Amino acid sequence: MLPDARLHPRFAIDAIADVIGDEVVLARPVADLSLGGCRFAAPGWEEVGTEVQLVLSFPSLKTNLPLTGVVVRRSDRDLGIRFAQLTDEQKWALRKHIRDLQREATR
Repeated sequence: MLPDARLHPRFAIDAIADVIGDEVVLARPVADLSLGGCRFAAPGWEEVGTEVQLVLSFPSLKTNLPLTGVVVRRSDRDLGIRFAQLTDEQKWALRKHIRDLQREATR
């Protein structure tokens, strides 16, 4: 069995994203999110290696978070993006939003 390469646990949370790469895709639901990246449960629309700009929106928190990422997986089922070049402020905000959404889900 191969070891899991993921450094960060994934969370299924209420988030959508605008993704700007070679194509512009608006309001795409996020299948899961971690501190390292996100996955969209839809046929991949960008090539692996493409740098993308994302704006993650968290409707229940009424907040947005702009991030940069790189496509690391593309298939007929999903598209995986690894976040890149995050500032300390972006890391802090992402961590906070995930934590707040987890708390909200347990209420």
